[in-house]
Amino acid sequence: MHIGHGDLTGIMSFSKKMRAMVALATVTGLLGLTACGGGNDVSSESASTAVPETITATAAPVPPTEISVIPTVAPTVAPTVAPTLAPTVAPTATPTVVPTATPKPPQELNEFGFVLGLDRGAYVTNLPGNTDSQGIVQLEYSGVNVILSWVPINGVTVEGLISGTFDMLQDNQPDLTFETVSESVISVGIEAGSAIGFKSADGSSDVAGGGLIGAWNCPDQSTSFTLMVTGHDASVVQLRFNRLTSNFSCS
Repeated sequence: MHIGHGDLTGIMSFSKKMRAMVALATVTGLLGLTACGGGNDVSSESASTAVPETITATAAPVPPTEISVIPTVAPTVAPTVAPTLAPTVAPTATPTVVPTATPKPPQELNEFGFVLGLDRGAYVTNLPGNTDSQGIVQLEYSGVNVILSWVPINGVTVEGLISGTFDMLQDNQPDLTFETVSESVISVGIEAGSAIGFKSADGSSDVAGGGLIGAWNCPDQSTSFTLMVTGHDASVVQLRFNRLTSNFSCS
């Protein structure tokens, strides 16, 4: 069969159309297979046009957090100790203080074989070693100082006792000058005696004081007594001297 030029052109046109149709059909088939999920061989062109599958990201499993359990320690409760009650001390009763009675001065001195009555305010100090035959006592008596001494009567005189007492007084107070101002006879109970009065002066010739010295015997006791009273007031000295000699008795 003879094919002309026009026929050849038509055949070529028809062939092109057929190839185009075949190619279209092939693409359409592939798309259908892709859409249906069939087939495993997919070209790179078909893969590039495929809708990307949404992939849900699965979070990596988180390892369980280890919880440290702190052991619960029961609080230590201190045992309740009952308070120790201090023993109730009964108040000590304040003892009733019985006022100590002030000793009254002795009404008389009668320890050594003689009796000397004492007025209020006269306090006696006995010197150690006193006996009935010899001794000495000192009195504080309302503003004057008194010394009463006694010795055995053997070989002594009243005048000698007065003189010896006066000399002793001067020796014991060398800063003073003593001067006799009077002499008199006294009575002590039923016994007779003698006395002198004197005064003392300091270095400026000012009178410092004075006193009386008397002496007498008690023949029944074979004892001689000497009484010296000194003070600043001559009238008080005289009054106290008279009172003491009046209150004296030999036994």
